Amino acid sequence: MFDTIWREDLCCYCCLRRWADVKPLPGARRLLQHLQACGCKVAIATSTSRSTFDKKLAKKPWMRELFQASVCGDEVANGKPAPDVFQEAARQLGVAPQDCLCFEDAPSGVQGAVAAGMGVVVVPSLVESPDTKQVQEQVDGQAGVRQVLPSLLAFDPTVYGLPAFHDLVEGVIPMEPALKLKGTVVKGFGRGSKELGIPTANVDADSLRHTIAEAVTGIYCGWASIGSSKEVYRMCMSIGWNPFYGNKEKTAEPWILHDFDQPFYGEEIRLLVCGYVRPEANFSSLEALIQRIHKDGDVSKAALAHPKLAKYAHDNFLQPEAASAEGLADIEGSAPVANGLAVRL
Repeated sequence: MFDTIWREDLCCYCCLRRWADVKPLPGARRLLQHLQACGCKVAIATSTSRSTFDKKLAKKPWMRELFQASVCGDEVANGKPAPDVFQEAARQLGVAPQDCLCFEDAPSGVQGAVAAGMGVVVVPSLVESPDTKQVQEQVDGQAGVRQVLPSLLAFDPTVYGLPAFHDLVEGVIPMEPALKLKGTVVKGFGRGSKELGIPTANVDADSLRHTIAEAVTGIYCGWASIGSSKEVYRMCMSIGWNPFYGNKEKTAEPWILHDFDQPFYGEEIRLLVCGYVRPEANFSSLEALIQRIHKDGDVSKAALAHPKLAKYAHDNFLQPEAASAEGLADIEGSAPVANGLAVRL
């Protein structure tokens, strides 16, 4: 009996810690803060019970400050896909359901919000899905669905008559915290150099699986350094499945915006990702892909010249191991370092 009680207590403790550490979707805080600044009323309508919901927000006091109402699944007669939780959320806000825009990540929630009379922006949260095609097929034909987006970072408030985000740097979204990756450069298939004329790198999927599993797919910009050199270079980087080539695994492919005289296989490469350029996309031709990659490079260069992103070039993480021994996060908001990555050029 004692052993059984101890296990149950431990389980409850572990669940409390697990729920408290649940991360919001990338871009959620940025969007909520923007909506608050615009004077929009915001509510959370969830199928989660009130007790679990409170556990999820235990370490996120900032979130409670950004919405005016919350309705949980155990506080209404019928849960999703019934419209009850959405209708109650609108009632608490004092807004008609047809005047609400709902962000949902699951088909059952989409069905419930549409049934309540709301417009819906679908943002799938399945980070291991190569695209939004499956969710698109599930919600296709539902009149209330306004958009299906790969992430909240792709949401454009001006589409719905709201002011534009004010944090853009040359069209790039600053990443807070920045993402830090480092590994060893190894030989790859040379696809970037041979077909694209662009020496992109390909980070080994097995080494990266846990590191980029929760990263939003898309094009990013940041800073890179190599080996024992203290030189820091601008870089543009893709994270995703590269739909043009139909990759089966999620990969990271940085393009260092510098011409090198010789390859640097076997050297350590350090990548600090600090800006989100755009969502991942497919292209109708190789020429269109090449043209867009060069445009991404130009956008990255312009954004990295801005003080808000240029400051990251001085982060100690980008320096060789001996130079960065005293600390890896001198820049406020920098994320922990991911080690043991292999990069293919």
